[in-house]
Amino acid sequence: MNEDSITSKAREIIDKRIPFHKIEDYFNVDSNEATLIRIRALELMRGKELNSLRRFNIDMNYANNRNIENPVGTIELPIGYAGDILVNNESYSVFLATTEGRLTAGVSRGIKAINASGGVRAAIVDDGMTRDILIEFDSVLDSLKARELLERDNVKSKLIDAFNSTTSHGGLIDIHGFLIARQMHLRFKAFTGAAMGMNMVTIGAKEAAERFIEILQSNGIEARILSESGNMDTDKKPAAIDYILGRGVSVIAESLVSYEALRDILKVSEPKNIEKLNIAKNYLGSAYAGSHGFNAHVANILAAMFIAHGQDAAQIVEGSQAFTYIENIDDKNLLYISVTINSLEVGTIGGGTGLPKQKELLSYNNLYGIEDKEGVTRKRFAMLVAAVALAGELNLLAIQEELKLSHSHKTIKRDVK
Repeated sequence: MNEDSITSKAREIIDKRIPFHKIEDYFNVDSNEATLIRIRALELMRGKELNSLRRFNIDMNYANNRNIENPVGTIELPIGYAGDILVNNESYSVFLATTEGRLTAGVSRGIKAINASGGVRAAIVDDGMTRDILIEFDSVLDSLKARELLERDNVKSKLIDAFNSTTSHGGLIDIHGFLIARQMHLRFKAFTGAAMGMNMVTIGAKEAAERFIEILQSNGIEARILSESGNMDTDKKPAAIDYILGRGVSVIAESLVSYEALRDILKVSEPKNIEKLNIAKNYLGSAYAGSHGFNAHVANILAAMFIAHGQDAAQIVEGSQAFTYIENIDDKNLLYISVTINSLEVGTIGGGTGLPKQKELLSYNNLYGIEDKEGVTRKRFAMLVAAVALAGELNLLAIQEELKLSHSHKTIKRDVK
């Protein structure tokens, strides 16, 4: 399609007030062509050029209605390679998508110090995606009776069967009923295979909730669904329930870093002071501020890893509620450091993982989950993310212990002088 044809179609869209989402059908064009028409229509509407949007490298026929609606181009972010990191004696390449200068370099320094000390040990301590269905009753007495029914094994088994009938890739682990006023929050927790599984769990939870209402009605209890998402999941919001009970993957990464690595690689003159800084900054400072996260910058690493590997970027919120723990082992010249992330919502199939570059980066580390029904790749990816977060924490605390954070940022190239 030449430029004149694109402009002509764009003018027709504006003049006839054709909705942008109907361009494909109206002109019988594919989504790549429709994207160019949308861009041109936007230019005509405001009289401003959007030349960079025309250079998109994603097949919009794949992305449209799967990852995006009304596509008008793509945003390019630089991807940095921070080196290879040893996690449970396996080597993974670390790719970070970010616009923050010195983040990749800093993580790379942390990785070097950790690798020189034997690498990272990581473990999954819990796993299960959650969804909350909110149900309302006529009275609090009815809600109490409903919770008693929910706790019966024969009732739970029926709800598990109803949930599992909606998917062949996951399964319900548990249901818990939380009461408030005359309402019950049904918090479902499910295994989701290689997928992050939010949509999977929503569909299954709705089916199970409807089955529960049928059971309640057969026992003389009237109930109705108020919401398919009652916010006790809790999805994409800071919440204590996520870092206490967990959501998605709950993972801990740890390392014993030698004083030698701290001094030679991270240029730390007094390694034992990092423990003191962690307490003063990440615990006392965070507590004083009322923070939900007790760490230096775990969100930074999650954002860069999530974007590079096709994850849902909004779920950085839950994962950033992480705990960084440091203990100085002076008699052995070692520094113990760990990061605990109890709500790391990641997947290696579905969502943005199928986009070309994201799929390529997952595949490079053998983490793309197309054939993985057991969730092995998802769990390995979660451990990798936690390990990289550990490296980021170690490096930033080392820089701050030496009071060199401002110096590091002074060396970044700047657009405005």
